[in-house]
Amino acid sequence: MGSAIDLFVTYRFLRLLTTPFEKTDAYKFGIIDKNGNRIKKKLSSKPEVELTTSELKNSYTILHKLVFNIKKIFAKVPGLRTKVGTYAAALFLLKDTFKESVDDPDMFEKEFIKYLKENDIELDNEISEEVIGFGEVLPKGEYVLAQDILNKEEEELSAKKGDKVIAFADEAPVDTILGIDIFPVVHVKTQEKIYISLEDIKDDS
Repeated sequence: MGSAIDLFVTYRFLRLLTTPFEKTDAYKFGIIDKNGNRIKKKLSSKPEVELTTSELKNSYTILHKLVFNIKKIFAKVPGLRTKVGTYAAALFLLKDTFKESVDDPDMFEKEFIKYLKENDIELDNEISEEVIGFGEVLPKGEYVLAQDILNKEEEELSAKKGDKVIAFADEAPVDTILGIDIFPVVHVKTQEKIYISLEDIKDDS
């Protein structure tokens, strides 16, 4: 049974990853715009379309939100060479969200690498010399995001490049994705826990 669920989720993941926003049900129902962003009512933070029916809910699940945000990150990365760290934190959220539902949570990582190879997108495995950290620990302190980061609880990339984050103690990695360690920090503006790689942050100086 588990392997069947794995295959289904893998299929959905790849299907969403490769389908243009404008060809998704979420777009057709007016839930998202052509850039994958949730459409809001004018002069309001409330969504234009509430997910009131099973059809609407099924067209915009947590899987949709997480994959759509990976696609948004893709849109910001020019060319056919991409930094591993750019996607590590986003893939961790997928793995963490579905770890109780699938037999092999690492499948997202495997399928993502396969997808990149099939589309001739080269992964840059080099770690920046400016990366913070000593060994495998993120030192206690305040940092600035070097790029937008997804918070699983939000529908948008609410943690933006330039925002401050805090590690309240020396943090050990919670997981390793694509060979990149993932660490928890608190996003100052929203006070939410988010997950980052060392390449996602820089010193607050």
